[in-house]
Amino acid sequence: MELNQTSIQYYDKRLARISTCSETADSIVPDTFPDIGRIVCAYGTAAVRDQTPQSGRLLASGMVQVVVLYEPEKGGGLRRLSVPVSFAHIEECEGVDAETVCIVRCQVATVDVVAVNSRKLNVKVQLCFFIEGYCQTQCEITEGTQEKQVEMLSEMQTVTLTEQVRAYPITVLDDVSMQDADGLSILHTNCTLRTSECRAMRGKIVLKGEAEIQCLAMQEDDVVRILSNTTPFTQILEMPEVEEQDAVCAQLAVREIDSRIEPDGLLSYTVSVTALITVRRTKTLCRIKDLYLPGRTLQMSEEKTLLHSMPPCVAFTAEASETLQTAQHAAHIVSAQAVCCSAKHSAKGDLQITAAIQVLYLSDEQQLYAVDRLVPMTMPCLVAGELSDISLAIRASAAGETGVLCNVTASGMATAEERVAFRHITSLEEGEAQKKTADATLLLRYIQEEQQLWEIAKDCGTTMEEIRRVNDLPADATGVSNMVLLIPMQV
Repeated sequence: MELNQTSIQYYDKRLARISTCSETADSIVPDTFPDIGRIVCAYGTAAVRDQTPQSGRLLASGMVQVVVLYEPEKGGGLRRLSVPVSFAHIEECEGVDAETVCIVRCQVATVDVVAVNSRKLNVKVQLCFFIEGYCQTQCEITEGTQEKQVEMLSEMQTVTLTEQVRAYPITVLDDVSMQDADGLSILHTNCTLRTSECRAMRGKIVLKGEAEIQCLAMQEDDVVRILSNTTPFTQILEMPEVEEQDAVCAQLAVREIDSRIEPDGLLSYTVSVTALITVRRTKTLCRIKDLYLPGRTLQMSEEKTLLHSMPPCVAFTAEASETLQTAQHAAHIVSAQAVCCSAKHSAKGDLQITAAIQVLYLSDEQQLYAVDRLVPMTMPCLVAGELSDISLAIRASAAGETGVLCNVTASGMATAEERVAFRHITSLEEGEAQKKTADATLLLRYIQEEQQLWEIAKDCGTTMEEIRRVNDLPADATGVSNMVLLIPMQV
């Protein structure tokens, strides 16, 4: 029997995870530096140098540049040490291959520094990876048969498929004159990327957004300052397959940041970014639920095909607060940052995250201290679905004598993704005649509890249309109950 087959090509999201890993390194204090007295704080800036999909896994590698501030054992000004820590993270995932299109966002969650002795440091860096990977997939589904005698129960199913995925390298750079910045040295640079517009033109993608830069910098008198600037950007990306009516969206990930302060107080920075563009299109397909041949058996071979339907994402925000205990009174908050290390929905629908929080503050004696915590937080959230592109913003303030109140806002995207099952019938042949339950052309059956006409027709080897005709039922009737039903039999 001839079948109506449809070939579907799209990109299946095989990889979507938040993962963590830890790397360690030892560092010796240079001979020209004094002995270590107290570790004040440590920050790390990650650079992803390589992200390579392989058979069944993704390899992400790069370098974390760690900056450690310490007070000398015999007093004096703060000293700064730079410790490079390399990393190589392997994410195992079935179905990933060398052609998988990936985006990797790597953030430093925590940096733990221990003075082994006065001349040696042990540095442990915990990294958080946000990873997505799309594989090009081709599959077949059966939408019907051209044989009119075959009865088919079907429904129209709408699916939204990711038909194009492409990763683009882009660069955001700027030179900004900062007031009283001459002589500052940068300790740490953080970049937050935001998308303000992503739309399709014929054969092109227009991507607009902004890069917010925050630099933690130290003056010659050991005072720590925050330098910030926001740079808008517009990118025109080539994608020949895209049309103006297509639904497109972008995810942005920082791969590397290079920042410096020139002698004249000019803040210069270059941000290397990966932009992952996805194009979604909606299809309406015929989904076969059941089929049979009245009066005869069907010999059928089939496979199940699962299509990954991904409706457009919905933006969400959620908030929670937590008070962190400190060893001293926080007279002034210098800086605060938060990184999302895990995220999921609870059974009640709330957003549950683990936030790595670091707050730098001054004590009443104007000494610099840092508090670092991994904090589980529960946030009321009205949006359900698969989570992606999550970022955290934090506001910190002194709370009581020994505490810091942290208000954390999570933002990201959510979508109601689902795997929709279709039938792929590879062969369909007419079989033997079914054995009749009675030598009659018309059966009487009392139907008490509701039964579906499809099941009655299939069981008796007739059609729903014949049952409706003989019993004078409406054309849209699908079930009957509490009646005597006349069932015509196939001769």
